[in-house]
Amino acid sequence: MTNEAVVRTRPASRTRETLRPTLHLIEGKIPQRSVIPLALLAIAILLAAIVVPLVVNTQMAETAFEIREMQLEVNALDAEAWTLQTQLHNASSPQALEKSARDLGMVPAGPTGFVTLSNGTVEGGQAAFRSE
Repeated sequence: MTNEAVVRTRPASRTRETLRPTLHLIEGKIPQRSVIPLALLAIAILLAAIVVPLVVNTQMAETAFEIREMQLEVNALDAEAWTLQTQLHNASSPQALEKSARDLGMVPAGPTGFVTLSNGTVEGGQAAFRSE
């Protein structure tokens, strides 16, 4: 086959209009998003912004009240400890000890003496006696 035969057997060239379909503009619909989830989120954030500080402030007030109550208790215990310390100091003074000993029937000790163990005698000293 020659070049002429190849040219003859080709189909006739098509025009541009027949190769492409005609395009038409079609209005598309934009999907509508629901506003409800966004509104619920905004309400939840608003409620959290109101409730969280309220809860924190309430907790702080309760803690402050407990601290005040415990401080009052500590002050009362400190006063009681001070009173007991004063009573102990007064009771351990030499005058108070002497008075307590006399009330119990004790007498002052006499001069010191020595016991000789070999024969069981007391050398020096004097027996304590009650002076009434």
